[in-house]
Amino acid sequence: MSVAPQRSDKPEQKQPAAPSGQRATVIATSALRIAERIAKLADETAHQTKTVTASAVAAGKEGLARAVEIGRENVLPELERASAKIKEHTRRDRLERDYRTYLLKLHERVLDPAIESLFFKPTKDPVPLSGLTIRGNHREHGHGYRPSPCRLVEWTIGAIDYDLSRLTFVDHGAGKGRVLLLASQFPFHAVGGVEFAEELHDDATMNIAQFPRSRMKCRNVECVLDDASALGPPEGETVHYFFDPFSREMFAEVLNNIVVSYRKKPRRLYLILVDPVATELVDQSGVFQRHALPQIERLKVKALSPYEVAFYRSLA
Repeated sequence: MSVAPQRSDKPEQKQPAAPSGQRATVIATSALRIAERIAKLADETAHQTKTVTASAVAAGKEGLARAVEIGRENVLPELERASAKIKEHTRRDRLERDYRTYLLKLHERVLDPAIESLFFKPTKDPVPLSGLTIRGNHREHGHGYRPSPCRLVEWTIGAIDYDLSRLTFVDHGAGKGRVLLLASQFPFHAVGGVEFAEELHDDATMNIAQFPRSRMKCRNVECVLDDASALGPPEGETVHYFFDPFSREMFAEVLNNIVVSYRKKPRRLYLILVDPVATELVDQSGVFQRHALPQIERLKVKALSPYEVAFYRSLA
């Protein structure tokens, strides 16, 4: 039995018709308005961006100008001060002064204490001239007491290439006797000193009396209270030690006494000048010739001495 196809009651769907000319005009108008809005928004955004950028540039210029001003007012002066400090601390004379201070402390605190402990009266501290009682009329030509570094005395005596037993050691401005007793540990014929300050001479005398005799290779040690210019030098062969004890004028007087004595009796003489003030007077004397220290002593003095040392020997 055949079945007849059933028919649907729904109407057939049709394809949408193309927009009419009026609708197209509406759409175009709407699109144009949107485009105008976008363009207007873009203009506003560009204007705001330009304004913000201009403000940022202006602020940047103002900030840069302020930074320059701050730098000129604060940073540059600080840099100049720092530069000046660096320059001051690296000046040759400043470096030499600082190194000399270091060497003085090295001797005082490390190299000298072993010997210093042997003295009855301490010798390590400087003493100004103002509070001392002076023998003679040359107070204005004297200098305050300064201790010779112990090792430096030993190095300079060690530079003498001669039989020490034939030499008398004389310390001009003997102070508290430190150098005299250091010299007494070498086999000199005699050790003598001259000091014009009564208080220093008293300390030197006590130190000589109390110094351990077991340490002395020369026990003929004496310190005289007098003006150095009033005493003539020993007649024999001598080592004259000067640690800047008095003025240039006084040194010239004492040196002249030594030169006159030498011309009367030519003999072997040595001069040891520590921290010298008038080496040209010695050079011009016609009696002494400057000698370099032996290599080992020269290296020690160059590296570790806080003072310049001039070493002379007579022509005879």
